[in-house]
Amino acid sequence: MTTKAQELYAKSEGIVNISWQDVEKDVLKIIHQMQSEDFDPDVIISIARSGLIPASMIAYALGNKELYVVKVDFSKTQKSGKDQELNDRPTITQELTKDIHGLKVLVVDEMVVSGSTLKLMDMYMHIKNPAEVKYAVLYKQPWSEFTPNYFGREVKEWPLYPWKELKNNVLDPRCPGGVCSK
Repeated sequence: MTTKAQELYAKSEGIVNISWQDVEKDVLKIIHQMQSEDFDPDVIISIARSGLIPASMIAYALGNKELYVVKVDFSKTQKSGKDQELNDRPTITQELTKDIHGLKVLVVDEMVVSGSTLKLMDMYMHIKNPAEVKYAVLYKQPWSEFTPNYFGREVKEWPLYPWKELKNNVLDPRCPGGVCSK
């Protein structure tokens, strides 16, 4: 039996390698979209794990130190690519510890495929009674059943993120020859 989310995940058309430069450009697009609407969040909430990196980048760029985490588990195991083993539905496994009553909130994830995770977060956020909640993702797939307020770009491919590809013997570009001396 396949779930609706698995059917939407299967729609991805190949893969696209995302570089750190791509991520930076797409984070800036999100920030510019927010600025064009004069949206300045009081609090940024990352959906862990993959939302941590774009959420941190947005928080640093905005000078906002109010960054919190909600962990949502949807995939059973970590796999690279669109062929994810999904649970029947996403589940919040680490709740928000910050009181957001009356605050403007930005919720950040790396991607929206089916929309199930962001739908769950939307219900959860409304229980917390913020003044306003907006959603941002680096990448949005066109068939998602949840449309975030902000996104870096729409992709039909499955993004391969630079933070998921860290391997041994990586050369450090900040050091001559890629190796830093002690």
